Amino acid sequence: MNIVYVSDQYWPSISGVPVSMDSFKDNFTQRGHNISLIVPDYPDAAEWDKKHNAKNIFRFRSRSIFFNKENRLVCKSEKNKIYEKLDSIRPDIIHIHTEFALAKMVIKYAKKNNIPLVLTAHTNWEELINEYIKFIPHKIARFYCRSILRRIFNKVDIVIVPTTLMESRLNQYYIQSPIQVIPTGINVSHFSRTIYDTEINRNFILDSLADRIKDKKTLLYVGRLGKEKNIKFLLDAFGQLVKSNNDIKLVIVGDGPAKSELESYANFLGLEGRVIFTGFVQRNMLAEFYSMAHIFIFASKVESQGLVILESMTCGTPVVAIGEMGTRALMASGDGGYMVDDDLDLFIEKVELLLNDTQVHKIKSAEALKESKKWCSDIMASKVLTLYEDLLIEKRILREITN
Repeated sequence: MNIVYVSDQYWPSISGVPVSMDSFKDNFTQRGHNISLIVPDYPDAAEWDKKHNAKNIFRFRSRSIFFNKENRLVCKSEKNKIYEKLDSIRPDIIHIHTEFALAKMVIKYAKKNNIPLVLTAHTNWEELINEYIKFIPHKIARFYCRSILRRIFNKVDIVIVPTTLMESRLNQYYIQSPIQVIPTGINVSHFSRTIYDTEINRNFILDSLADRIKDKKTLLYVGRLGKEKNIKFLLDAFGQLVKSNNDIKLVIVGDGPAKSELESYANFLGLEGRVIFTGFVQRNMLAEFYSMAHIFIFASKVESQGLVILESMTCGTPVVAIGEMGTRALMASGDGGYMVDDDLDLFIEKVELLLNDTQVHKIKSAEALKESKKWCSDIMASKVLTLYEDLLIEKRILREITN
């Protein structure tokens, strides 16, 4: 199949959207399918594409968003160039990973050319919008989100969501298009425990951390450093934990607009030297960080899925997380860690249990490894491919009937 992915978010922009796209893209490519990407251009995109030997990535002129400078939207004036590129690709399926103007352009093209349309709803915009546009009252912002998203979702053949909780949320929008729950899978071979159980591998970041975390139990966060990730909650929890646990460190892996604010807040709490901000880390190095950590901690309440939780579990590292939205779906079984309410004392209690009870930690680590296998990327990719094939059959039958 010729499959086209369309998104307003892709590398070098850091988010879960390109991670999810690449997970499926790599799996489809291994199965012999052709994947092309229609994505924004970024100031550093050419360098990223060259460094990663990127193929079939077609970038178009974009503009920054006034309320979120790190992300960009493809300019509407690029429509004809995008249509020309789609003409040359001749896609069998178009899979949209955005809800903005680029989605509208591509939907119009697909309708005209009778091409099946799939859209993955990655982001819980209803909860996120006030993180970016604070001057709009929440009720008005929520109504605006629902009306915009409903119009987009009703124009595609199928909407994919990563969790049943996200499905329930979209059902409140009165969407007529069918909704399928297909999570993003994890390539287990990329995140399996290795020699890092006994020795920290030497690389330019971990090497600098080695002495600072030696003989310490490390708490780990991996992800974008944005206000919506609720990282101050983790710092507050860690500030309480160090009072009774002298042998712990907190490593925060990632970058984002809130980094300097979070560093200042850690210092304000008196955690200088105990909290380590690594900055951005390449994905092919993340397994090392998950593997060296004693516990993965996560407090975001707006995740549509929460892939970092799965990545941690795949390395056998137990998780303590606030159980809302995608996190609740991932940790519903209770295996691999603890899902708690938005309660600082309860969160601290579960972290301390894993820090101080060796047997409980061992059990939760084994559970994490077992649980992660349920989310294998091969399984999820097969489900999406079946969906594509069914849509192609439906379109062919409709053409035969109408002709």
